Amino acid sequence: MSDGYRNRTNNAVLMKDDVGKAKPTVYSLPHEGHAYGRSEPADVEGAREVTMHWAAHVPRPKMGPETQDFRKLNRAAAKSGVRHAKDLAEFRKGVDIKLIPSGPSGCLPKVIPSDVIPSFAYGQKSRPSTPIAHVVGNTYAMEYEEVMEKGYRALEQDKLVYSKTKIKLTKAAKDRIVAARSRNMMEMLNEAPKEPFKLSKFKKVTARIVLPGLSKASSMPNIRAYAQPEAMSAAEMDTADYDDY
Repeated sequence: MSDGYRNRTNNAVLMKDDVGKAKPTVYSLPHEGHAYGRSEPADVEGAREVTMHWAAHVPRPKMGPETQDFRKLNRAAAKSGVRHAKDLAEFRKGVDIKLIPSGPSGCLPKVIPSDVIPSFAYGQKSRPSTPIAHVVGNTYAMEYEEVMEKGYRALEQDKLVYSKTKIKLTKAAKDRIVAARSRNMMEMLNEAPKEPFKLSKFKKVTARIVLPGLSKASSMPNIRAYAQPEAMSAAEMDTADYDDY
C-alpha cells in the first residue's frame, strides 16, 4: 500500500508517521493560529487591582430606635398561639415592639493618649540617625579647628597681658611660716655633726698605706694627724720598707 493511498483513505490506523514526529491528522482542522476553547470575558479587577488596593472594612450599621426586638416578638407570638410562619408575619404587622439598646457592660473603656492626640507615638524614642552629609563633608573637623584656633588666640592674648599674681597671706599663715623657719634654724644650730657609720671592729684600725714622697708634701702633717694619730715621724717614714705594708 502506497503512502499516497494511505493519505487519501483518511484512516487514522493506516496513517504512517515518521520517526520523532506525530502522525498527520486525518481531520479537517482550522488553521494553525486558531485557539481552541471558550473565551472568557476579562475580570473587572485584575491581579494588580487586587494586590495594590486595600478594601477597608465597612462595619455593619448599628441598630437604631426603629429596630424591632425579634426575641420579644417571637415570645409574644408563642404566647398568643401562633404556630406557622404565615401567622407570625401577620402577627408582626399588628404588634410593634421596639428594641431597647442595652447599656455598656463592665467597666467603661479607658481613655488612652492616642484617642486624644492622634499623632501620639508609643515606645522609647531611639537616637537620631547619623548625619552622613556632615561626616563626609568634614564639617565636624572644621568646627573643631575653629574652636582650637580661638583657644590659641585667647591664650596668646592672656600671655601678652599676663602679670604676676601676688598671694596675700593672712596673719595666721604668716605666723606659721615664721615659726616654721625659726624652728628649722634652731634644729640646724643644735644639731651635732653625726659620726659616719662604721663597724665596731674597724673603728680602731689605723691607716697602713704610706706612699713614697708624701712626706715632702705640705699637707702631709694634716693627713697624718687625721689618718694615724700615732703616726711615725718623717724620718721613720722615709726609712720604712714599703714592701712590709
